[in-house]
Amino acid sequence: MKRINPDKMSKAELDRLSVEAEAMDYQNTRPLTAEARRALARAAAKGGRPRIGAGAKRINITVERVLLDKTDAYARKHGLSRAAVVAQGLNKVVAA
Repeated sequence: MKRINPDKMSKAELDRLSVEAEAMDYQNTRPLTAEARRALARAAAKGGRPRIGAGAKRINITVERVLLDKTDAYARKHGLSRAAVVAQGLNKVVAA
């Protein structure tokens, strides 16, 4: 099936497509096959972040601006998120 990018379409093309969509007859539809239901379930299950350990908990902390800037620079340099850098630091402190 051809992908349609509405951002690259003219107003006339968008109007034509909307007329076609409104004229579609959905009376002859049928239920999903077992394979299609499994594929839909797999796609739906992939949403969100993967659970690590017992899951994650959002917290609010206050950090000195200079330390936060250094943390962000380190994260960028190493391809990490800010949260990953903080988690690595907490793991090192707790393990010590």
